[in-house]
Amino acid sequence: MTNFATMIARAATGRAKIVAIEGGYHGVAAWMQGSGHYGVVDEDTRNMIRIPWNDAAAFERALAENPGQIAGFIATPYHHPTFVDSALPADGYWQRIEQLCRAHGVVLISDDVRCGFRIDLRGSHEHFGFKPDLVCFCKAIGNGHPISALVGSAALKDDAAKVFHTGSYWCQAAPMAAALACLKELVRIDSPRVTQAFGTKLCDGLTAVAESHGYHLKVTGMRSMPFLRLTDDESGMLHQRFCSECTRRGAYFTSHHNWFISTAHTDDDLTRTLEIADEAFKALEGGR
Repeated sequence: MTNFATMIARAATGRAKIVAIEGGYHGVAAWMQGSGHYGVVDEDTRNMIRIPWNDAAAFERALAENPGQIAGFIATPYHHPTFVDSALPADGYWQRIEQLCRAHGVVLISDDVRCGFRIDLRGSHEHFGFKPDLVCFCKAIGNGHPISALVGSAALKDDAAKVFHTGSYWCQAAPMAAALACLKELVRIDSPRVTQAFGTKLCDGLTAVAESHGYHLKVTGMRSMPFLRLTDDESGMLHQRFCSECTRRGAYFTSHHNWFISTAHTDDDLTRTLEIADEAFKALEGGR
């Protein structure tokens, strides 16, 4: 197990660096934003090292070029930035990343905020076959209530507890109760199976409808949290028009972000959504 105290010691000396993925997103904190964003100064991001997704060799080079300075590696279980196709991990990618983290005393952090509980209820890392030191969960825990969680091994507790972090609404009972109820329900219905199955039917249906109108709808990522885009127009404006036409008819599709499949979706919802998509494509044809 990675020695978390090593990370704390490095941070205390001002030598700690974090490796993250180019295009990856882990919240609005200044250290995660690129230079040039309002309110962000160069010092906020000087200890961030960005490497390409699915490039374990790049991580190995970062370790070699910064001996004894890399405190943590953070990434989503699979790459799902906005505006571009999602990308699953290559075979052996996570296993090699974990191996390098263990060898160099680097804390391995999985940001499971978006896809947590949509792939595996034990965490998405179980599906992809690796063991992180820390995992971040959020959106799916409380079914809309404001709650998040940082979980990790028992070996990290003491040092993590020394990091000061607080908030104004931490004593609310409702989100805690909602989280417990939601997690129990997710287990009862096996939510990853439900959302993956529905997402597959939805994506297959939409691509078929698109094809019937002469369009190509590309789907990437896990089907419980897919990213879709029309490839017939590289500018992306055609896809925005399609999403707008669907929204106008009652099916809200985001044009640049992955979609979130819900366990509440029904076959009637699917039928109506495909009807709306068909009407939207007809509207696009009329504007050709």
